Amino acid sequence: MTGDWLAGGRAELASERILDAVRGLVIDKGAGTVGMAEVAEAAGCSRATLYRYFENRQSLYVAFAGREAGQLIARVWRDHPLDGADRAERLLDGMTATLAAARKTPHLAVWFEPANVGIVARLSDSSAVIDELVAVFVARMRPDLPVAAARRLGRWSVRVMISLLTLPAASEDEERSLLRDFLLPFLLDDGLAVEDVTDAGGR
Repeated sequence: MTGDWLAGGRAELASERILDAVRGLVIDKGAGTVGMAEVAEAAGCSRATLYRYFENRQSLYVAFAGREAGQLIARVWRDHPLDGADRAERLLDGMTATLAAARKTPHLAVWFEPANVGIVARLSDSSAVIDELVAVFVARMRPDLPVAAARRLGRWSVRVMISLLTLPAASEDEERSLLRDFLLPFLLDDGLAVEDVTDAGGR
């Protein structure tokens, strides 16, 4: 079962193979209940091999969340370029499309069910997840920001988006209004310093 893992130059594919196994298990079993032994079996490796790549379930979940969030955001924003006029509306279109895509993706939507709120809160506060989102989203919105400020804005952006996924607005219009009021001013640099995110609930 495990003999092919490190043979023939496959070592660099091991993490992806493990995370693919997590995706399948999350769809079948739900989020937050998948254990390391189950992941090892689904990935076709030993538990010892799994622990070489991920020291515990939290680190495995963080890696999975970071990868899937990064891929979803990159995919959505390829279809929602920000070039041209009405940049604010284009940005709102992209953010609402991101929320819609997360809700329609089975292995992501399950994480935002009420029973998993605590797990999602811990994952969203992970530096690894924030770094991934900063790399593919915040940095392109505000290339002027130093790294520390981009991380603060990334943390705030994640919290706003997750709050809408776990507690959806009554309508898309209301969702756009919330994004316009509480996230757009920071992403578009409309006279607000990123330090103001702290006053709004970031840190």
